[in-house]
This record gives sequence, structure tokens and C-alpha cells, in this order.
Amino acid sequence: MSDRSPDGSGTVMFWNLYRTGFERHAGDDTRWEAQRELILRERPMVLMVTEAWCWDLSDEALFTDTKKALGMDGVLFRAKTECHQAILWRPGVELRAVDGYPPELHPWHGFGCAVLELPGRRDPVRFVVAHLDPYSPLNRRIESDRLRGFAGPHAAGRTLVAMDANTVPPGDPEPDWSGVPAHRLGNHLLPGERTADRAPVGALLGEGLFHDVGARARDRRPTVGVSEEGDPARRIDLFLASGPLLPEVESYRPVADVPAGADGRPASDHAPIVLRLGAQA
Repeated sequence: MSDRSPDGSGTVMFWNLYRTGFERHAGDDTRWEAQRELILRERPMVLMVTEAWCWDLSDEALFTDTKKALGMDGVLFRAKTECHQAILWRPGVELRAVDGYPPELHPWHGFGCAVLELPGRRDPVRFVVAHLDPYSPLNRRIESDRLRGFAGPHAAGRTLVAMDANTVPPGDPEPDWSGVPAHRLGNHLLPGERTADRAPVGALLGEGLFHDVGARARDRRPTVGVSEEGDPARRIDLFLASGPLLPEVESYRPVADVPAGADGRPASDHAPIVLRLGAQA
């Protein structure tokens, strides 16, 4: 049976949109049209994104256009790095609360939260979108601590964290670091270490905290391939579900058939990840 709901009900998507905001701001919608095609095909009830570059400019013109193009409402979480994040939702979803820190309090891109009431569910779900530092393992540990303090108190309820962790979680295969240029190894490995630092994700996992949805589904496929800079393929785009929400996750998958733009460029350097929430337990 397909894990894709015909009407998108209960479907949640997370996607790193890559450089598309810069391109749209410059008048090139080619990559965005490929992204829009995929999002409309999947019809998520809730869409969480990062790398929403330029969405804040000109009175949030790109963000407004995105909501109109997708038929969704949403909230934008501004980052001091300008690598913004957003949570969007379809008609029928009710916004109950928005939470987050001022951009200047985040070490890097940061995180934000929207509490949403979904059709057919008794209790609202707290959706958290986060993006950890791509350049510093030490910063990622600090950001993870901040995120744990922000989202952790709500792990006793129904909470879903979607994040670009920029590192692999506990239990995933060790990436192949042999092709990474020397000046980039420090982006991934702590000083003196030869293996990935899994602590930023690990600090968010465990009894009373969150659970790695992909690992629970036994699907540890990479969500990024080998990058232009030589960084290895690995699974860094993650859904972390609280204990009460985890039994309601019916399916999970990284989207494999991502369309290219009309000019042949990939829609993103990240695969979107999708899960489907079933009935409330």
C-alpha cells in the first residue's frame, strides 16, 4: 500500500530549499518551479522548510508568493544569517501559537515553532523547525543544548522536530571522509577525532525526549549526496518525534523521485523527507 495520502491529510514534509531563494530574488524561478511541482504532488498538510533565503526581503515578497503558489498559510522564522526557516500549513489547519527566540539569541540559523490543530485530531501538535551550524561541531553542540531546552519541555506532549542537523545521528553508518578537503574536515569532525560527532542529535534522543523517526522506520538512507565541495553522502535531515506522537507516525520516507528543473539542475541538494500521521492514539 502506498504511504502517500491521496489528499495529503496527515502528511508532513521537511525540505532544505538550497539556493532557490537567491535565484528567485534574481528573477530565476526555474529551480523553484521544480520544488513547487514536488510539493504540490505530495500535498503536505504541514510543510517545514529551511534555507528560505531572501524570503524576508521587500516586505516578505517571496514568502507571500510561496504561500499563494502552494495554497498555504505560514509563519517565517528569521535568522541573523539570513538563512530563514518557515512552517506552512494547508486550509483546515488552525494556528494555536507561535514560539521562538529573537534571531540575535541564536548562535547560527536557529529554530522556531508553530502549534497547529490538525483536522480530525483532538490535541494540537507542536511543530519545531531547526537548522544546525554547517561549519562547527562545537556550535552544533551548543545549538543542540538550546534546542533541547526549547523543545524538550514539550516532549511529554505531541511534538515533532524537523531539522537539518548537519551531522549524522547515532546508529547511522560512518560517512566516508576520505574525499573531504582538509580545510572542510573541521566542519564535521571535532579536533583530534576521525569520526562524526553524533552528540548534537544524540542529546535530543532518549526516554522523555525524542525519537529518530527514520531510524525507527529502519530507513537510514542519505538525504544528501556527495556535495560540490566534497562532503560525503549522509542522513542529516531528520524528523524527531516525542514519545506520545511516535505511535501515530504511520510511515516515513525520503523522497527519491525529486524532479529536476527545466534546465536540468536538481531541485535541491537535499531530498525532502515525508511522514504521515495517523489517527490520534
